Amino acid sequence: MYLTGMTHRDELFDLTLRWLNDDLAPEDGRTLTRIFLYESAVSAVIVDRVIAFLGNLFSGPLQTERIRQKQALRRRLIEHLPRPGDRTRQLIHHFEEDPEYFFPRLPIDALLITSSDSQAGCHRPDQAAVPGSGKSILSAGGCPFQGNPGRSPTCSPGKRAAAAGVLLADLVSSEHEMQNDFTTAETEVARRFRDHNVRIPREALTVNDLLGFKIIGEPGLLEQVPALLLEETGLALMEAERHTGDYNAVNLLVEIELPPPGEMVARLKGFDWYIARRRGLDPQETKQGFLDYLTRGSGAVRMEIILTTYDELMESEFGRSMHELRVLRLRQRQNYSGPIAQNAAYLIEYLLALAASPTVHVTELPIKLYGRYLPETIASAKCALFGNDIDGGLLRAFCLNTDCSSQFCSAENLSSGINDRPGRVETTDDS
Repeated sequence: MYLTGMTHRDELFDLTLRWLNDDLAPEDGRTLTRIFLYESAVSAVIVDRVIAFLGNLFSGPLQTERIRQKQALRRRLIEHLPRPGDRTRQLIHHFEEDPEYFFPRLPIDALLITSSDSQAGCHRPDQAAVPGSGKSILSAGGCPFQGNPGRSPTCSPGKRAAAAGVLLADLVSSEHEMQNDFTTAETEVARRFRDHNVRIPREALTVNDLLGFKIIGEPGLLEQVPALLLEETGLALMEAERHTGDYNAVNLLVEIELPPPGEMVARLKGFDWYIARRRGLDPQETKQGFLDYLTRGSGAVRMEIILTTYDELMESEFGRSMHELRVLRLRQRQNYSGPIAQNAAYLIEYLLALAASPTVHVTELPIKLYGRYLPETIASAKCALFGNDIDGGLLRAFCLNTDCSSQFCSAENLSSGINDRPGRVETTDDS
């Protein structure tokens, strides 16, 4: 993950790459927690900057509302729709008749910004960073590993072609030979992960929409946005991409220059650093380290702004280009979905869980890219980060003896479990 929306993206990328190579440093847990906590504070400044831009774009005062579930967001969008047409009314009717079809209770972290005549949605990280939906670009002994291990003469098919005295492009392989080639390449990649010897370029795993904003309005107003961005001090339009077809929108990649570190600290004077305690850090120490963190980070971050009309917004939330279905199709279209890719997704899930948990020290990574795991193993590892050994499944729901009260997730047991574990602190708020 090379998250361009973070000021310490290089540090996070280097840490993640070490973890993929099963290389854990003693301070990684604390470093990871600090990065995500500090970047949460930085994102507040970015959101305020974009809200100020929207204030110049739309007339009237702006109202903001924090939304935690996608179903609630969809209902708010319906409430704010101006002049719904026949197609829009049809989509709304379908939604009201069968809301369970529209991925209800999907957790998100979104800010809905509305004006008297228009609205703009600001989507936060929960919808942007989807483990397992990105690229899989690895290198093993010169073999690009993207579901086609035969592109290089150093791979098995290349060796067979050389032995046969023909060019690789002219080599005819049977289904069995191709499967063996793939298995050989996969084994080689796994071996290199085990030897801590896999390198992935930043550009291969770049994510520009850690913070993504969606501006909804009439076509004439949306056409003004690129020019207005160019006029804004501290904002730079890097590229624009128009999507047509089932999904119709314009995606803008924008770089935003951050205020100087001292000014950032002053702006965030009211930031509640108590959250640091819930993540295993000392609040006062964390607050004092913020200025140094900003000084060592990048002075600019990138974000994505999507421009779309009301009609196309309805299609992306209720109709032909529903966002969740596009995510599912993206995951299903991956060239490679074997154990290495699955383990990478598991490891990223664990990394994010660690950053949000009261645990700041782990002695071993529970997922190795060269290993084999079931989802229950990963669920248990993530639960343990929060001091909870209960996995919620049949293993704990069904007791085999009379003395099994310790298996139940009572407040007393959970509190005791947290306090007895090194590297954890007692919490009063699990939000």
